[in-house]
Amino acid sequence: MEIINSFQTGLRNGINNNGHVVYCRYGLPHLICLPVNRPDDPLLNPALSHLKAMDGYYAQQFFVYLHTSLNSEDVVSGLYQYVMQSPVALSDYTKSELIDELSRLVAHNKLLIIPLYE
Repeated sequence: MEIINSFQTGLRNGINNNGHVVYCRYGLPHLICLPVNRPDDPLLNPALSHLKAMDGYYAQQFFVYLHTSLNSEDVVSGLYQYVMQSPVALSDYTKSELIDELSRLVAHNKLLIIPLYE
């Protein structure tokens, strides 16, 4: 089992760690991953289920108001590429379209947002 001492924004790779660590508007770290990539850690918090309410409205607000200085500028496009598992042509989509798609995936349990704080 891997012990995480500090959190870093961006892609996390490893045996049990696939996903992205992002910071919400309050500066708290969250792991965003596909259900198949959820770390097998019994001490990991459950995914935030309230973000699925209102067809992903709260998930949309989560993505819109990510912390601007703690996250990279292209965090939304990086998340979209991770979810789609391919380097899609992101120039065809606006940031709001990417956020709408990500929030729709959260609403349908295709994407998990897991808090990494207590």
